[in-house]
Amino acid sequence: MTSSTQPLLSLEGLTKAYPGVVANSNVSFRIQPGEVHALLGENGAGKSTLVKMIYGLVKPDTGAMHLMGEPSAPHEPSEARRRGVAMVFQHFSLFEALDV
Repeated sequence: MTSSTQPLLSLEGLTKAYPGVVANSNVSFRIQPGEVHALLGENGAGKSTLVKMIYGLVKPDTGAMHLMGEPSAPHEPSEARRRGVAMVFQHFSLFEALDV
């Protein structure tokens, strides 16, 4: 695969289940350089779980991730950040006690 066709991010068969619910089942997609994607779905559809797996906050039960052609399975956010992956949290009140 040449660098011009190599996906920035490739997910293959990612699955994550919690007791009583399957959050993501066999999720696969590729993001090519220059593409913009959106995750849409109702509450509880698994969007946050999927992003947390990509970011390393949640470990998938099955499946594989590749970042720029290299196997990627971040075990913590700092590892994901070193590889260029970032996450913006929905609620901006994470550090209420701190001043800017």
